[in-house]
Amino acid sequence: MTVRGENFDLEAGTTDFYRDPTYYDFEFKARKADVRWYGERYVESEGPALELGVGSGRIAVPAVRQGAEVVGVDMSDTMLARAEMRRETLAKAKRGKLSLVKGDMRQLSLGRKFGIVSCPFNAFMHMYTREDVDGALQSVREHLEDDGLFCFDILMPDLDYLSRPAWKLYEGVRFKHPTLGIHYRYHERSAWDPITQICQMQFVYAREEEDPPPDSPREFTIQLSHRYFWPQEIDALLWHNGFERLMWYGDFEGGELSADGESMVIMATRR
Repeated sequence: MTVRGENFDLEAGTTDFYRDPTYYDFEFKARKADVRWYGERYVESEGPALELGVGSGRIAVPAVRQGAEVVGVDMSDTMLARAEMRRETLAKAKRGKLSLVKGDMRQLSLGRKFGIVSCPFNAFMHMYTREDVDGALQSVREHLEDDGLFCFDILMPDLDYLSRPAWKLYEGVRFKHPTLGIHYRYHERSAWDPITQICQMQFVYAREEEDPPPDSPREFTIQLSHRYFWPQEIDALLWHNGFERLMWYGDFEGGELSADGESMVIMATRR
């Protein structure tokens, strides 16, 4: 796929952000609402849940601790290794309730069905093309029981953010990097392509230590690519792939979907 726009790198935007799961968990340690919401849905299903994009196990492990059974799928070896480390923190009687599988949600075939299939924390936004979307949704259909529930969340398009000057650098905070153990200053820049609806983000980290360890990078960049979906667009894509949307929310507290909200939290069934 050819992406319009200078410096767009979908391979880096799909993998960079997930190479350091220690930093990933540090970055999102305060994000709890989605952990609670998905965990509640898994427990309510009273059967195994399939989580597409299980990542570091940030959602799946607490859900298993609460009584759920989860099969987690991810493409990243480093994130799956982190999820396995988290699985080992569970009580021995519950460790078998979490299975981890390396796989691609666009072409998955586990040979079983689930009462609930999820795709949490914007993972669906890595479906950059219609073919990606169709493949992922057909995988969901293949693994979802006839009366099962498909739930996922994606970001609501923020036009103020997406319309920022391309690649303008915005300064962030100073923090101690949890993996490198020294202080960095975080900066961020992005560019939005309205044709592909992809936003390419670059997170730039500049070292601030006066006497750093010799192997610590002075500066490095992590990239992240997100395909944005408009509400009516995602509704149509679901319908086109054999789903019917049950409801959508603007947050994980059941708030109304709004243009000013951060997320779309969507629940759908097969039709």
